[in-house]
Amino acid sequence: MTEPLERLRAALAGRYAIEEEIGRGGMANVYRARDLRHARSVAIKMFRAGVVGSNDAALRFLQEIRIAAQLAHPHILPLHDSGEIAAQGDDPALLYYVMPYVGGQSLRERLRQEGRLPLDAALSIARTVALALEHAHSHNVLHRDVKPENILLQEGQAVVADFGVARAIEEAGCETLTLPGLAVGTPAYMSPEQASGQATLDGRSDQYALACVLFEMLAGQPPFAGAGARAIMTRQAQDPVPSLRGLRPEVSVTVEKAIEKALAKRPEDRFETVREFVEALVASSADTADQYLETVAARSVAVLPFVNASPDEGNEYFSDGMTDELIHLLANVEGLHVVPRTTVFAYKRQTEDVRAIGARLGGTTVLEGSVRKAGNRLRVMAQLIDVPNGRLLWSERFDRDDRDVFAIQEELARTIVSTLRANLLGTLGDPLPKRYTENLVAYNLYLRGRHSWNKRTQEGVNEAIRFFGRAIAEDPSYALAYTGLADAYALQLDYRAAPVAEGMRRAREMASKAIELDDGLAEAHTSLGWVQFIHDWDWEAAGRSFRRALECNPRYATARQWHSWYLAATGKLDEGVREARRAVALDPASLSIRRSLGWLYYFSRQLDVAAEHLLRAVPMNPDAHETHLILALVHLNRGDLDAADAALDETLALVPEDTGALAARARVAMLRGDRGAAQAVAARIQEIAGRRYVSPADIAKLHIALGDTERAFAAMEDAYAERRGWLAYLRIEPWLDPLRSDPRFATFLERLRLVEPVA
Repeated sequence: MTEPLERLRAALAGRYAIEEEIGRGGMANVYRARDLRHARSVAIKMFRAGVVGSNDAALRFLQEIRIAAQLAHPHILPLHDSGEIAAQGDDPALLYYVMPYVGGQSLRERLRQEGRLPLDAALSIARTVALALEHAHSHNVLHRDVKPENILLQEGQAVVADFGVARAIEEAGCETLTLPGLAVGTPAYMSPEQASGQATLDGRSDQYALACVLFEMLAGQPPFAGAGARAIMTRQAQDPVPSLRGLRPEVSVTVEKAIEKALAKRPEDRFETVREFVEALVASSADTADQYLETVAARSVAVLPFVNASPDEGNEYFSDGMTDELIHLLANVEGLHVVPRTTVFAYKRQTEDVRAIGARLGGTTVLEGSVRKAGNRLRVMAQLIDVPNGRLLWSERFDRDDRDVFAIQEELARTIVSTLRANLLGTLGDPLPKRYTENLVAYNLYLRGRHSWNKRTQEGVNEAIRFFGRAIAEDPSYALAYTGLADAYALQLDYRAAPVAEGMRRAREMASKAIELDDGLAEAHTSLGWVQFIHDWDWEAAGRSFRRALECNPRYATARQWHSWYLAATGKLDEGVREARRAVALDPASLSIRRSLGWLYYFSRQLDVAAEHLLRAVPMNPDAHETHLILALVHLNRGDLDAADAALDETLALVPEDTGALAARARVAMLRGDRGAAQAVAARIQEIAGRRYVSPADIAKLHIALGDTERAFAAMEDAYAERRGWLAYLRIEPWLDPLRSDPRFATFLERLRLVEPVA
């Protein structure tokens, strides 16, 4: 008999040059080869002699390959070619098919190396595989063999392989693939109905297999194991699902329940579709982003916004400040999870029952209170409530002079911790109060500044700059006030179309001064890191600043948010997405953080997931025009021009002269083939530029949309001269894709030192 590899080489000579064997399994060998016609690397899977028992079986197999080859999805490994090497003499027929060669590793290889994966990585892979399966199921194609070996990790992204050997369901009712001697499926991941040989399967069988894979990624072992295929399949059919949290305690109850449902013995007890399964996982992802971010529900407290009970509404800054200070004090207590500021402030002025709010926030206990300020007298009312049963754990009233405000805050924090110890928790650390100023006037001005800054409007930022400046004048050693001023100068650029140099210079100066006064202030290192990243393009210094911020406070959500942008821009896009997910886990109610996560998924070309997060961000503040704009770009890159136009309508209704949105409108018009409409938008932008500053980044976007490469590069030169932050994202910005093949683009990357990932 002739060697099968020799026969394969001879049959494919002139089309594919086989280079080396790269894998082998129970029924096939895989070879890396060169596609001579298209000058690309491919993988050829050849089934061993004896796998196919008859010519009819071979024909049915090739028919299934043709069906699967019609699938087109970014997370499905496509099929390029297939064929049969006919039997000759003693040599039996051989089957093969050709697919792209994927570098990197399979999920199986990664599991061998790591044992089990970080929570966010496992959930991300499962979600991506589910998207691929959903696409296949919509075309009536089942995979039937979802397992770690068939999930390839290409530049950090999961790609599902081997749909070509799956048993497909064909809408026309044609006969499906059944190969003698070939068990389609792998016992450890095979649904009970598939293992029992049930004739009719649907997508819930693949859902079961995916749940097995996710279980293994989290626990380090599949849910059912045994000595031999028969023993494993018996356990699949009879044994209850093992406790995932018993093997991996930090997995949330929500994730565990979703996996248990997907592993139900009967298909009708599972989720109806893989999309529903993944939606259940996504809904839980806010509290499962990383191991060290997992929180124990019994150790959670939510500090609701204190009510301003003063006759003067202008004292609201003070009641908000009291809330902020208590959150800060309690957040530093070891063993206690405190619901973030952004999350609790979403419930400001709501009259709903406090127990319902606490349950929604995930807090076992809720602190609520009020502040009445009249002259220099303070009355603070506070009470601590046990959410599950509504029991009042503690209440107190403080009547003091306003000079005692710091002592009141510290006493409140100590009392809350001691009450929690006595009633709910055995061990908690002590509050570690740190006063950044003893100057009451400076403190009040700082609170006013943060109150204005949190409005996230141009007027609010300008007010914040004035208040922070006055606080520093009162107490030149007030580190937090310098940090506030740095944040205000940096944020001002987001709300005012203006050159960036002066604002960034001031932001850097203020952040550096804050660090000089207190090197342990995470907020200051975060502010400095942002300036070094987005304006200075000093990648190494920015990385050090962000890492130092996270050393000072690993739970500072803004540090993780801004660090995620830095990681993505400097060539670590997957790490950036993971960091953004950690930020969401820390502060799930933050519009800015949720939008950042969607934006980074857009940069990573995971457009369905990007849309998912942005659509969750829109209701958080429907008037946030930036969310609508990013959503428009996602729709545009998905090819859904109608949806992109609708999102741009929302953006421009809120900010009619947003030149970035207008540039996107020109791009949509060009994609529709309406150059006249695009030129009209260009004229509109020119008119705006004639009477006020327009960022050269938006001018560059416009010319890229119009296909005017020369003017696009000229505008990019202007953006470079101004150090516009948009250029920091040269490596990953989809808008720039039309320029990437131009040598001048490579020169830009070199000038910004973005050719290689930053160490």
